[in-house]
Amino acid sequence: MRFEARLDLLDVVASLLLFGGLVLSLAVAEPCFWLTGAGFVLMSAVYTVKGVRWLRARQRHTA
Repeated sequence: MRFEARLDLLDVVASLLLFGGLVLSLAVAEPCFWLTGAGFVLMSAVYTVKGVRWLRARQRHTA
């Protein structure tokens, strides 16, 4: 349960980085694309881990 809560927290942080980087890139003269990239990488990693955990749980129930 605690690991899932941490994954949800990382998902929120990744979303904030992604959208914050996009907004700052549009609003500020110098681009902040590194925030967007970091958010995208973190969000991809979180969704990969969540997907693997979901598949393992699904296989356990069907076996």
